[in-house]
Amino acid sequence: MKKIIVLCLTLFMASCECARQAEEAPQSFSYQPDFKALRVDESRLNRIDLLLQEYVDKGIIPHALTFVAKEGQVIHHKAFGWKDVEKQIPLQKDHIFRMYSQTKAITTVALMSLFEQGKFQLDDPVSKYIPEMTDQVRLEGSDENNPQTRKAASPVLIRHVLSHTSGITGPQRVPGTPPVAYETLEAYVKELVKAPLAYDPGSQWNYHPSSDVWGYLVEYFSGKSLQEYVGEVILEPLGITDMAYYYTPDFAERFVNIYRENEGKTEPAEMWSGRFPFGEDRRYASGGTGLNGTIEGYARFCQMIANGGVFNGQRILGRRTLEIMARDQLAHPGSEPEDFHFGIGFQIYPSESPRWNILSDFSPMVSPGSLSWGGMANTDYVIDPQEGLIILLYTNRVPDTKVWEKFLNTVYQALE
Repeated sequence: MKKIIVLCLTLFMASCECARQAEEAPQSFSYQPDFKALRVDESRLNRIDLLLQEYVDKGIIPHALTFVAKEGQVIHHKAFGWKDVEKQIPLQKDHIFRMYSQTKAITTVALMSLFEQGKFQLDDPVSKYIPEMTDQVRLEGSDENNPQTRKAASPVLIRHVLSHTSGITGPQRVPGTPPVAYETLEAYVKELVKAPLAYDPGSQWNYHPSSDVWGYLVEYFSGKSLQEYVGEVILEPLGITDMAYYYTPDFAERFVNIYRENEGKTEPAEMWSGRFPFGEDRRYASGGTGLNGTIEGYARFCQMIANGGVFNGQRILGRRTLEIMARDQLAHPGSEPEDFHFGIGFQIYPSESPRWNILSDFSPMVSPGSLSWGGMANTDYVIDPQEGLIILLYTNRVPDTKVWEKFLNTVYQALE
C-alpha cells in the first residue's frame, strides 16, 4: 500500500513539474528585454550589426534579417540592406522570404502530431500505407536508366523517411527532358517510391527526396491536404500569419528578391521555393520545400520547439515526442562525418569535438544538443534549449557565404 501511495505521489509531483514548466515557458515574444536578468551584455550585441553591415556594404550579401530571443525576450531583431538592390528598396522586418528546406521541420512536426494520435508507429513499413513502395536496391555500377537490383536488407520504415536514411532517390530523368509537373503530391510520391533505392534503408544518409513521402503521409493519415493540415495544426495555433505555399497577388511586393553569385558578382535570380506562389493551380504542396514566410513567423515555430512543444498557449507536440525527435537516427557507417548527427526533422549539434574544422555547418559556440537546419537560400536557425535561445538569420542569396557561422559567434559572445 505504501508503495502505491509513494508511486501516486511521485507521478503527481512529476505532472505538477511538467505543468509548472509549461506555464513558465514564454508564450509570446517580449520586445522589451531585461538584459541584466537575461545575463546578456547589450553593448556587445553591436558586433552583430557591424558584421552584417560589413557584409552588405561589400556586396557579399544583398540583405540580412535577424531574430534572436532568449527565454522569449527578443534581444536582436534588425534588418540590413535591400529587399531589392537594383531599386534600393530597404529590407523590412515583415518582408517575406523563400524558405526552401525550412519547410521540412514544419511538415515533420505535422506528421509527428499524427504519430501522437496513434495513426502509425515510426517503425511501420512505408509499404503498409503506400503499396507502391519498392523493396529493391539498385546494384552499384548498374545502368541508372535500366538498373539491376537486389532485395533490400530491410523495408523502408517511416523512421527512415523522416531521418533521410530511406535510400529513396526517385526515377532518373532522361537528360534534356523537362520535369513532370505533377498535379498532386500523391501522384508524385507514388511514382517516386517505385524507383529502386540507392542503398539499404537505414545504412546511409541522403538528403531531401524522402521529404515528399512524409508530406504525403500527412495527407494519408489526416484525410486533408498538406496545406490545410499544416495551417490548422501548426500555423494557426501558433499565430503564424503570412506563411504559406501560395499567395494572392497583393503579397508580391512583400517578397524579398533572391540573388545568386555569378562570376564573382551578385545578381537577381528567378528561383522559387517550390511552385510559383502566385500561380492559379494551388493543389500541389511539397513536404520538403515551398513554404514562404516572415522571420518572426518561423521564430514562433522555433520557440514552440524550445518550449517543449507549446507556444501561444497552444500545445503542438508533447515533450516526449520532441525528445524522440532529438535523438540521433544515423548509423554512422563512414559515409558522413562521425560528428554529424541528425534526428527526426533536425540536425543535432554534437558534444565537444576536436574535429570542428571539418564540420563546416557547425559553430563550437553552440551548446551540444541544440537543433538546427535551414533553407537553400540561406535562411538558418538554431534552437538552443540549454541557453534558452532561438537564433535566426535570413538572407535570400545563394550559394552560402559562411556569414551564418560568424553571426553565431557574435550572438554567443554577448552572453554573460
